Amino acid sequence: MYIYKVLLGKLLNGMNPIKNNIIKTLNLDNLPESEKEDIIIRIGSLIYQNVLMRILETMPDEKQDEFEKLLDENSGPEKVFEFLNTNVENFEKIVTEEAEKFRDRLTMTEKE
Repeated sequence: MYIYKVLLGKLLNGMNPIKNNIIKTLNLDNLPESEKEDIIIRIGSLIYQNVLMRILETMPDEKQDEFEKLLDENSGPEKVFEFLNTNVENFEKIVTEEAEKFRDRLTMTEKE
């Protein structure tokens, strides 16, 4: 969970409009800050999983091996983030797109 928290902190810092939109869509405004952050972390972990699925589909085998080694070595989240940011073309754009897809799915579900 710690790795999600750090990676999400780094990623969501640049995506405050998305974070705010998720808070608004889920009506989290009135929750205490700690509960709000807990929910954002849970949602963020789902988004992170979607990002990983997407990038692993296109990542060359050698880079996947390097990434797996980083995870096996329990490298810190900063190293994992640095690896992804360096080795995945348009990494931050992919994260933004996946966050927006998640938000859009929430919005569609709410309208149904």
